[in-house]
Formats: sequence, structure tokens, C-alpha cells
Amino acid sequence: MDFLMSNVFLKVDILLLVFVRFLGLFVTSPVFGGRNVPNYSKIGFSLIISTLLLSVKQNITVSYDNHVIGYALLIMKELIIGMLLGFVVYLILSVFYLAGQLIDYQIGFTMVSVMDPLSQIQVPVTGNFYYLLVLILFLIRNGHHKLIQALFYSYDVLPIGEAVFTNQLTGSYIHIVANSFVIAFKIASPFITVVLILDVALAVLARTVPQLNMFVVGLPLRLLLGLACLFIVASLLSSIFSYVSNELFSELFKVIKGLIP
Repeated sequence: MDFLMSNVFLKVDILLLVFVRFLGLFVTSPVFGGRNVPNYSKIGFSLIISTLLLSVKQNITVSYDNHVIGYALLIMKELIIGMLLGFVVYLILSVFYLAGQLIDYQIGFTMVSVMDPLSQIQVPVTGNFYYLLVLILFLIRNGHHKLIQALFYSYDVLPIGEAVFTNQLTGSYIHIVANSFVIAFKIASPFITVVLILDVALAVLARTVPQLNMFVVGLPLRLLLGLACLFIVASLLSSIFSYVSNELFSELFKVIKGLIP
């Protein structure tokens, strides 16, 4: 082990480049990058994983201009790569926030929001509920392990300093954002359907019994049906997460391949 560690720290320049790619991922991904996670923890964990990677993949080499500016540019490039990969995770998991916003609009929770302890921003109640459940599922199913494995894989196809930022990468992110809206609408579609049926029924009832105050009747009914639908969909969240998880790692590998020259 001493020999292994000595070999690692003989390559301090490579270790730093590996470290910043991991740090970029851990800063931007929602699993590791929450504001309630101490910065020292992110830095320490990145250093530990980087040391393990360099111990396993001892054939990693790097070439750069033999001056400080060339090395600094390479560090910035590796940091951006890590942040781009972490941003993919953030975009995909934010689908549940967007779905929650659509659901809250349907059931009347639009004016209510809570503080998310991870991102320190105001988020919809339903979105926060789904998002926390998804994070629990992500950790239970070892999604954080797969995330680290994906970053390990990136060194097999994307050596240090060889990434190229092309239009294909931009197209991948546009596809991720568009696909996120589609998935969020699919998650919220049961609520939209139920509320639409309720509105039609109330409209017919209002024409039939004009003396009845539809606002007083409709608001509690909308809330009760929304909550019932909320818990029904929550029971199916495991299947929804499996689909979103597959999309997440599929898009993550597409972004990695989009950086290959």
C-alpha cells in the first residue's frame, strides 16, 4: 500500500487534474453538491476518489504546455468537464421539481412553497416531496455508485486534456432539457386529467343547479382528488424512477461521448 500511495503522489500534476474533474461533478450534482454538504467534505471525498482512481489506472498520462498558463488552462478544462457531467444529473432529477410545479398548479398549491435544504431555494410542495423520495431511491439503489463509475469510465474514453466542446455537446443538452419537459408532463398528466374531468363535471353541475356556489364546492373537491391522486402516483414512483434513472445514465454517457474528439 505504501508503494502504491508513493506512486500516486509522485504524479501530483496528474492527481490534481483528476481531482478537479471529480470536484466539478461533486459540486454540481444534487446528490453530492447540496449546500448543506460542507465544502471540506466535497474536497476530501474528491481527493480520496481521485487517489483511488490514479492507483487503479496507473497508465494515465497527460501532456500540456510546459508553463503555468498551459497547466492552469488544463485544470479549468477538467473542472468544466466535471461540472458538465454533474449538470446532467441536476437537469434530469429536476424533472420532479417541474412535475411538482405542474401538479401544484392543478390542485391549488401554487401559492405554497417550501425551502429546499439541499439547494436553499423555494420549491413547490409536491415537487419537494417527490424529489426527496427520488433522492432516497437514488441512494438505496446505489445510483451514487453508478455516478462514480460513470466518471471512472470517462477516463477510458476521454483522457485528460483531450475533450473537445462541439455542437454535438450543445445538441445533447438541448435534447436533455426538451426530454425533461416531456417526462415532467407525463408525471403530471394524471393530475391534469383528473382536474379536467372535475372541471367539466362542475361546469355541467353549474348549468344544472345555478344556485350552487361552484367555487365553494370545487376547491375542496380539487384538493381532495389531487391528494388522492398524489398518493396513488407516489406508490408508482419506484417505476417512474427506474425510467428516469435509465434516461439519466443514458444521457450522461451521451454527453461523455459528445466530448470525445
